[in-house]
Amino acid sequence: MTRFDTVGRPWQRVFELAWLSLCRGSKAIAAVITDSEGNIISEGRNRTCEPGLPNPAAAHAETEAVRELNISRYPDVHSYTLYAGLEPCVMCMGTLVMGGIRRVVIGARDNYGGAMKLIDVFGFAKQRGIETVCSDRIIGEMQRAFQTLRELLFNTDMDKLSEMLEDFSVYDRKGVEAAKALVSEGLFSDREPSSFTAGEIFDLLAEKIDWEE
Repeated sequence: MTRFDTVGRPWQRVFELAWLSLCRGSKAIAAVITDSEGNIISEGRNRTCEPGLPNPAAAHAETEAVRELNISRYPDVHSYTLYAGLEPCVMCMGTLVMGGIRRVVIGARDNYGGAMKLIDVFGFAKQRGIETVCSDRIIGEMQRAFQTLRELLFNTDMDKLSEMLEDFSVYDRKGVEAAKALVSEGLFSDREPSSFTAGEIFDLLAEKIDWEE
């Protein structure tokens, strides 16, 4: 079984931030940027359901990570890598292109809103030579599992919930089913999500997934 302490620090931080977003009611999606040596130099998380922002709908993880990158301190932008828990949407794809990022590692592919394929559609973006890499399967399953937990805990629109979970399952069905199992077993019936760490949730989900299937 893959455990949280084996996935590498960039992905650990992505899930820590995604869990923080979930605990605050936002979407469980996060991103980090690393330098050429693998050090995390910027990060962002989804804040779309949190108060205090002029327009929270635009507070997506990748956009936040690129916006927070201090190019005065870290000027060699083209050599950096953005780790995205979920395939970037149109807005985030455009932001990373314009922000100078040239390598993107994706956790979970997004059948509905993912936009990285559009890079090859627009000449301006295509000329940037952006490399897109899909992560190991465990990361994709866990990303969708975290997102599923968020929707099961906070989404009261049953029709929309059903549609979302169907979409999550296109590539990462096992993660979705693992999250459903944790909730149905009453893990959160008498404990707030914030009483768990991201690592604890990751490991509990991993125990539910049959990787040999």
